[in-house]
Amino acid sequence: MFWQNRKGFSLFELLFVIIIIAILSSVAGRIYGRVIERTRLAEADVIIGSAVMAQERYFVRQGRYTTHWHALDTAPAPVQLSRENNPYSDGLENTVYYTNANAEDPDAEPGFAISFQTDANGRWFTVAQRIGKGIYSYEIVRPMDMDLSVCVPSENNKQDRIICANYMGAENPSALPADPRVPELPDEQ
Repeated sequence: MFWQNRKGFSLFELLFVIIIIAILSSVAGRIYGRVIERTRLAEADVIIGSAVMAQERYFVRQGRYTTHWHALDTAPAPVQLSRENNPYSDGLENTVYYTNANAEDPDAEPGFAISFQTDANGRWFTVAQRIGKGIYSYEIVRPMDMDLSVCVPSENNKQDRIICANYMGAENPSALPADPRVPELPDEQ
């Protein structure tokens, strides 16, 4: 019969299969990208947690916090010593830990610049800023006096808002908690 003489696929069938594969791969690519970014975010949060605990131990010994990574007892290996031309830190200052070397390069692999900061009220924070190539530029902020890190998206980056909402467990980006570094205004009485 007709089907027995057929020896291949028609152009329509082949086109249909290619369209389906393209749609599936575009969806899978976006999901995979978010999974990878979520993993990077979790890794930075673990480093922040270790840094906060090391800062607390430093505070007990010295009566103050430090901005220098090499002063901490559990600093990541690349920043245990301050030295010039260290691609994982900002040299002799050693106040920034880059999770990927050569972070100054805009084409560097995605990573974080993790540092210690204070606000106008003297409150201390560990901050991981997303750096390197890619579409993300959010920050992870953890106050020294809290057990919760807050993902702070860049103002005009929709992808930042999505990944931060996903990480924080928010229903939508508008439900994200505020940046804890922004001091609350006192109530007017």
